[in-house]
Amino acid sequence: MIFDTHSHAYWRGLEHREDEVRANMSAAGVCGSIQIGADIESSRLALDVATRWGADTWCTVGIHPSDCQDTPIDSCEKIVRELDRLRENQRDKVVGIGETGLDYYHLTPGKEVPQKKSQFAFFAAQAAWARRLDLPLVIHTRDAAADTVRVIKENGVRRAVIHCFSEDACFAEELMNWSEEIYFSFSGILTYKNARAIQDTAVSLPLERILVETDSPFLIPAGAHGENGVNEPAFTRYVMDFLKTLRPESPEIVEQTVWDNSHAFFRIPR
Repeated sequence: MIFDTHSHAYWRGLEHREDEVRANMSAAGVCGSIQIGADIESSRLALDVATRWGADTWCTVGIHPSDCQDTPIDSCEKIVRELDRLRENQRDKVVGIGETGLDYYHLTPGKEVPQKKSQFAFFAAQAAWARRLDLPLVIHTRDAAADTVRVIKENGVRRAVIHCFSEDACFAEELMNWSEEIYFSFSGILTYKNARAIQDTAVSLPLERILVETDSPFLIPAGAHGENGVNEPAFTRYVMDFLKTLRPESPEIVEQTVWDNSHAFFRIPR
């Protein structure tokens, strides 16, 4: 059984195909998913999906770095309070905070300094919120590895997942030395021919620290043929099967351990 730990099934290309998406998941052995919020509206949509899909689906609420970089820092607490009201209404469904983090790839030329400050502020606020609630933090990092590590340490983040892992083994090792509760989630990027450093990291990490995801509808795995090129939760199967070719453990052990990891990290009962 496979668990898609990071999906946006409410997004364009997926939102009107819900029955088909669910059927495809079942056929592929993808038996659980986490729907991820990226701002207030998408957090609400993620919660709606988790509620409709029932007992095998959960969600997070949060604000993505690229969605907050032009937001005034002084509105940070207000936005977190609004997101927390969503969580309060469905505590059994909301199992994490985020996605949050740092994304320097999408900074606007000439606005880099203030946009980074906003990303830092919202990252720190969501980290503090997650600590108060004892919930894990879902972290997005792109072109910002060193600052991501710094913010994690400065804000005492101990329980987190680096989603859509795209860094190298040194980055992962530094975070593993920092906390035993930081996990690393691999997406369709793992299957790409030019992803050698990511593949090497997937081999070197302890299997007990690995999760898998699609980040659907983005980053369709190699070999998958989505409708109009759209990734979907069922394609977690491609990520898992590729991971099995990299790891020294038996395929059965890899699949079972990553399934167990997904429940343990989000503290979801099996």
